[in-house]
Amino acid sequence: MTTQQLARLVRFAGIYGWRRALTKAAGRLRTQWPVWLMVGRGWPGRADTSVIGCGQFAFSTLCFFLRKHRGNRFLDAYDTDAEQARSLAWMYGFRRYVDTPGELLANPALRVLYIASPHASHTPYALAGLQRGLDVYVEKPVAVTRQQLVALSSAQRAAAGQLLAGYNRPFAAATTKLATWLRTQPGAAPFSLSCHINGHRIPPDHWYRHPSEGTRILGNLSHWIDLAVHLMSQRGFPDWFAIQLTWADPAEPDDNLSVTLTTDRHDLVSLVLTARSEPYEGISEQIDLQCGDLMARIDDFRSMTIWQGAAKQTWRFSPKDVGHERAVLQPFLADVRPWREIELTTLLTLHIRDCVLTRTRQSRFVLADELACFDDAVQTAGQAVV
Repeated sequence: MTTQQLARLVRFAGIYGWRRALTKAAGRLRTQWPVWLMVGRGWPGRADTSVIGCGQFAFSTLCFFLRKHRGNRFLDAYDTDAEQARSLAWMYGFRRYVDTPGELLANPALRVLYIASPHASHTPYALAGLQRGLDVYVEKPVAVTRQQLVALSSAQRAAAGQLLAGYNRPFAAATTKLATWLRTQPGAAPFSLSCHINGHRIPPDHWYRHPSEGTRILGNLSHWIDLAVHLMSQRGFPDWFAIQLTWADPAEPDDNLSVTLTTDRHDLVSLVLTARSEPYEGISEQIDLQCGDLMARIDDFRSMTIWQGAAKQTWRFSPKDVGHERAVLQPFLADVRPWREIELTTLLTLHIRDCVLTRTRQSRFVLADELACFDDAVQTAGQAVV
């Protein structure tokens, strides 16, 4: 490890704690360090949990928090890159890594499936898991087309197992506290929400940008679209969103852009994603909200201050908490998010993605119309299966 890498590791340890920082480094380097240094020794448990997609997110987030809270329940790992699967399996003590997703899904001991593969493959793998009666956790985005979302929601409504989404900001400690305060505001009160995101710089040919993978809109910006949807759910949804898009470079309209939403309830939501350079500490975000006499500021999910009239309260979160821990544990928690929120997030995000691809700067998203059309399609899909 170079001096620069060591300095960055120390910085990350101050943000995430030493075990998570070491795990992130091991995931990048795929270094076979002793497992207990990063994730703890854990304890043996019934092996019933498998992972499809063994990249950095599975390595440093999914499996880290699963082992921390559930011990070694890992069954099978699969990735199209066999070395990724092998190194994840070695690190976390998976019983085996397999050559095909079919082999993983056929294991009779499997009960919980985590999906962290490339975006376009999320829905097919989730459908296969639901058909087997599994609890399925699928990373964002849950779908990259409306047809995928229709098939997924149709299967979810008929499934014996749970279907859970990896949108994590609503599970952050700051968000849950803010939601509690929001619910004290008058029911019709409009709010203003501003999210400024410094994202990873990625090259023009990065797979995130490919239309079939959903572009950066589904790959990145969907997190903050989802946060806005979740915060609105605490008060009640508007009838429509008027959407305005601005991008800095027409050749890269899914990067260095702003998305502005206004509503019939006079809400104002402003999302700015910028990626002019690679942020040294990873993605950072500044979030401000005002609703009635309530004001809140979240600083990179490391701290939050809330003002209400003369009252002021500040919380600090160490390690940094963007909600990954509780989001990952959803299959084992009682307080999972309503799937309807995930449907609305995905429909709105797909609408914005389509506007970006067609260079449409202004549009309107009418919730009743969009949801009615979607529900008709889901019902038709369900009848076709029967």
